[in-house]
Amino acid sequence: MQNILINDDFEKSIKKLRSILPSLSFGLLIATYLISAIIMGIFHAQNAPNIGFMVAAFLVPLAIQAGRGTLVFFFQLNPAHIQGKYSFGMIAATILLILSLVEAYLVLSPYGFSWIVSVCTLMLIGWVIEIMILKETIFATQLELFRNRERWEEVKDFYLARNELHQFIGQLDAGKIELLASPKTNEVPIEKEEEAIPEPVQEEDKALDLLSDLKSLLQGKEMRPLLNGKVKGGNL
Repeated sequence: MQNILINDDFEKSIKKLRSILPSLSFGLLIATYLISAIIMGIFHAQNAPNIGFMVAAFLVPLAIQAGRGTLVFFFQLNPAHIQGKYSFGMIAATILLILSLVEAYLVLSPYGFSWIVSVCTLMLIGWVIEIMILKETIFATQLELFRNRERWEEVKDFYLARNELHQFIGQLDAGKIELLASPKTNEVPIEKEEEAIPEPVQEEDKALDLLSDLKSLLQGKEMRPLLNGKVKGGNL
C-alpha cells in the first residue's frame, strides 16, 4: 500500500537538494569572501594617491579573506585532530568578522549608513554560512573517524601516550623523578702486561764454540766414544 502521507516528488526534491547543498554552500561562502574583498577594495581605491595603492586596495582584502578561510578550515585537514565545541576555526571566524565589521564602518561611514548596513549584513551572512559549514565538517570528520574502529584505536593510543608523556614531564619538572645519571667509571684501565721478549740468541758465542770444536777436531783432541774404558783414537 502506498504511503499517502509522504509526497514522492517532495522527497525526491529533498534528496536532490541534499546532493547539491554542499557545493552550493561552499560556493556561497567563497562568493561572500570575494564580494566582501572587492567591495572593500573599491572603497579603499577611491582614496588611493597612486596606482600602487589602488592595486594594494584590492590585494590586501583578497589576501585577508583567503587567510580567513584557511584559518577557519585548516584543522579539518587531519581527521585525527578532533575539534571541540569552540574550535579554533570558530574563534578565528568570529574575531575576523568583528575586524571586518569595524573596517566596513570606518571605510563606508562617509558614504552613508545604508552602505554600512548592506556590507555588514553580507559579512554576517558569510559568517553564519562559515560556522554552519564548519560544524557540519567537524561532524562529518568525526563520523568518518569513529566509524573506522582500527583508526579510532590508533587515535586513542596516540592521545593516551601523549597524556602519559605530559604527566612524566610534569613530574620530572616538579622533581618527583630523578634522572638516572650515566655511571662514571673511575677504574684505571689495566695495562697489558708486557710480553716477555726473548733474549736474542748470541750468535757470537755459537761461532766461538764452533771454532773451538773445529780446532779440537784438527788437533785430535775431540772426544770419542769409550771402548773398553779407553777413549778411541785419543792420545794416551
